[in-house]
Amino acid sequence: MITYEKILDEWSAQHYPYYPSGTQYRSAIFYNSEEQRAAAVEKVDEMKSKTDKTVYVDIEAVSAFYRAEEYHQDFLNKQRAASRG
Repeated sequence: MITYEKILDEWSAQHYPYYPSGTQYRSAIFYNSEEQRAAAVEKVDEMKSKTDKTVYVDIEAVSAFYRAEEYHQDFLNKQRAASRG
């Protein structure tokens, strides 16, 4: 089983949260419990301690998820296919 903390570690290793954006493309960590919220805050604080840049990450409780429109699905593969013509 993968722990929430391990997911946060992988997310922070692959993510670049140093650019402010609106709500559509924002950086966010979602949590289901107070323990997860505390772990998320700790991870963001750790990220902040390793840089002089501003870290833009929202930490929010899980809420309803809405699947994006079909043209947004598998976006990278669709772009590659389109560029091959």
